[in-house]
Amino acid sequence: MGFDEEWAQLRSEAAARQSSGTRLNQLAPAGGGGGGGEADFGSDPKKKGTASNQLSGEVTTLTKNAAKKADEATSSAVTAFSGWETAAGLKKVEKTWDSQVKMLLGRLSREASSLGETRRMFQNNDFGLYNDFQVLKKPSPEPGR
Repeated sequence: MGFDEEWAQLRSEAAARQSSGTRLNQLAPAGGGGGGGEADFGSDPKKKGTASNQLSGEVTTLTKNAAKKADEATSSAVTAFSGWETAAGLKKVEKTWDSQVKMLLGRLSREASSLGETRRMFQNNDFGLYNDFQVLKKPSPEPGR
């Protein structure tokens, strides 16, 4: 194979690869994204706000209620086993349980706060980018010109 034939073959192979590869001067495929994974980035401030509110509201309330029921049941068991070693063991378990519930509630509070902060950071970033691009926007013609 001579140089001209090899060069023609390489050019046709490159052209075939280019037509199926990434082209920056085209729109994204239907559905967004680069053809793999989810259709879009998925940062939804509303969902972050909802999740934050659920953590600080419903989830925290349900956790407190579950802890209260467990404390009531354990207190009843401690009373029922009064004078036995089992009562002392249950008191120790109850103390550990209360400590773990307190840590869990603290973590729920921190997670809710972090979600809210993440939501604000994404929104501030979006607003900042929007403002940065405003200088590139063509000015609209003034009326009367």
